[in-house]
Amino acid sequence: MIDNSGRIKGRVSLIDIILVAAILVLAVGFVYTRLSPRIAALVNPSEEFHVVIQSDGVRQFIVDAVEIGDIMFRQHDRQPLGRVVAIDVGPSFGYLHHPDGTASWVEREGRYALNVTLEAVGSTRENVGYFINGSDHMAPGREVILVSNRVVLFNGRVQSVTPLES
Repeated sequence: MIDNSGRIKGRVSLIDIILVAAILVLAVGFVYTRLSPRIAALVNPSEEFHVVIQSDGVRQFIVDAVEIGDIMFRQHDRQPLGRVVAIDVGPSFGYLHHPDGTASWVEREGRYALNVTLEAVGSTRENVGYFINGSDHMAPGREVILVSNRVVLFNGRVQSVTPLES
């Protein structure tokens, strides 16, 4: 198996294998020491912030179902995202298409723009943004489906994320 020149089957020497293993160990150690503080910040969140999420075009019974103090969850695994601390309801607008091919921007009767402010605990990553549960990236424009014990808001969109002062 090992020939006279120290090679395994005439191709790879035992010293080559030891060098490659040493380089891999050093690389893993470097990655671990550089990334572990960042990973710990994601896994052990310690920052509080407000996330404003707008769900546009909702009906009155949906507006009535959201209450201050509700806990909102992720849809797919029921991980908590935050507690509702404010609710703002306004008119919903959309395009009305006319038979002549034109369209006008009008208030949609019976539909509302629901802004829900969540108080969340998470972590921030410099130049990346805010994270809840280590993986839910909260950034303006991001689509979110919110679920509480009484309601599901399917078309939520993050409007703003504001850190709370400590």
